[in-house]
Amino acid sequence: MARHKVFCNFTIRHKIYKMKNCLSTLITIFLSLTLGFQQVDASPLAVFNYKVFYVPGKGPMIETYLDFQGESVILQPDESGALIGQIEIILIFKSMITSEIVAYDKKVLATPPMSETDVVDFIDIQRFAIPAGMYEMEIQFVDLLEEKGNRITSIQEITIPAMTADMFFSDIQLISAFKKSGEQDIFTKSGYDIIPMVSDNFLNPNMSEVIIYGEFYGADKLGADDMFLLTSYMKDVDSGAEVESTRKYERRPTAEVSPFLTRIDITDLRDGRYELVVEARSKDQKLLASQAHFVARTHPGSMDQYTEITPEEAASSWVNRFRVKTEMLEHIRSLRPIASDAELFAMDNTFTNASTLELSYLQQFFYAFWETREENDSEGAWLAYKEQVDIVQKEFGTRNKRGYETDRGRVYLKYGPPADITDRANEPSSYPYQIWRYYKADRWNNVKFIFYDPTLLASDYELLHCDYIPGEIRNPQWKLLLEQRNTPMNNVDRQEGRDHFGGRIDQLFENPR
Repeated sequence: MARHKVFCNFTIRHKIYKMKNCLSTLITIFLSLTLGFQQVDASPLAVFNYKVFYVPGKGPMIETYLDFQGESVILQPDESGALIGQIEIILIFKSMITSEIVAYDKKVLATPPMSETDVVDFIDIQRFAIPAGMYEMEIQFVDLLEEKGNRITSIQEITIPAMTADMFFSDIQLISAFKKSGEQDIFTKSGYDIIPMVSDNFLNPNMSEVIIYGEFYGADKLGADDMFLLTSYMKDVDSGAEVESTRKYERRPTAEVSPFLTRIDITDLRDGRYELVVEARSKDQKLLASQAHFVARTHPGSMDQYTEITPEEAASSWVNRFRVKTEMLEHIRSLRPIASDAELFAMDNTFTNASTLELSYLQQFFYAFWETREENDSEGAWLAYKEQVDIVQKEFGTRNKRGYETDRGRVYLKYGPPADITDRANEPSSYPYQIWRYYKADRWNNVKFIFYDPTLLASDYELLHCDYIPGEIRNPQWKLLLEQRNTPMNNVDRQEGRDHFGGRIDQLFENPR
């Protein structure tokens, strides 16, 4: 009988000291450290996750998931000839306040029947009624067919929140598959057999939609015959902008527990970091409750160019003159305004601890970055960009920020110098502001950016509003905020400021000069 050994994307099987060659590998390693068991030479391989739901009248219920890699388990034939494995699982919940054990379970999990040519992954699901609080959860499992019986242990700190609001959401659960339930079992919830997506912080790049399950509690307080509006969408973590193509609305009848299975279209979702948000609103649009879940996405091929550049190639190129790690990191940080979503994701989650990175890897990344943009003259492309970096440092740099870190510096580097700048530093009742106009910004025409200085220090103007480009800040109350210097904002629904002597914002915005 053959036993296959594979490495799950989200599980650590061996120690990794050097991160090199492929940026997509670095992203995978980062996610592994976040989600998987940090074990060395461990077998079997598994990923752990949990979600918190509520049972009216009883309290919180935690649902735990262990997703096992089928090819990492010892399999033996049973009487029918099918291959079966056995894993002993122990779960212990201990209060971090009193050290009291509040829940305990020990079981032997039999794998699904498999064959030499059909080895599958499998999931263990368990549910525990546990009061709100902070817990240390100990997870143990061992392959009972392994001769040495290598027991794997992991400690997870878990917080079960106390829900004091009248209406609230459960955790958001991403779903791999579901169907109408027949017989009731551990996979059944709200009339469906649901297979959870255990590694649910990283979206498969080939997914065109996300299926989520959740429960909304307390909507019956709105009235037995009433309805509420369930809204779901993706929000960019970095820009704070909603991804309009993912927004979905559903009207739901009120109930003590209102379960929902929702499909969200992510066909056009770019590489990046997002919050998956669900909201419940009353029929008069009052926000009743909301819940969010972090996800990240990288498309296939978006990082492939980094596998084509070896450290040796980078070392023999023009980037080899950068021999000081701090200098190399500074140059890489200056690329943020023009970096792709996948590159930004890697910068945020790979370059945070410079002491763990070798200079050769930084050179490799930097060289690959410019080779993918100008293969025939990557050095020339960098030098031209560096001139612009120096300009924004001189024009917009502050004591606390490099020029490329400021809003005006970022916009300048990303879209180029504006065609027109209207500078109003002393307009009555308004904070100092600038209007930048672009006849062409990337692929958008006639774009305007509004920057303002609410600190009145004339050092770092913040981006207040952009009138068109997706992903940039769009603020319907920008005029009101701009004129808030002497006008209190006592009505959150008002979007327009008051007319005042010397105010020209409407005229200048429509016709910058």
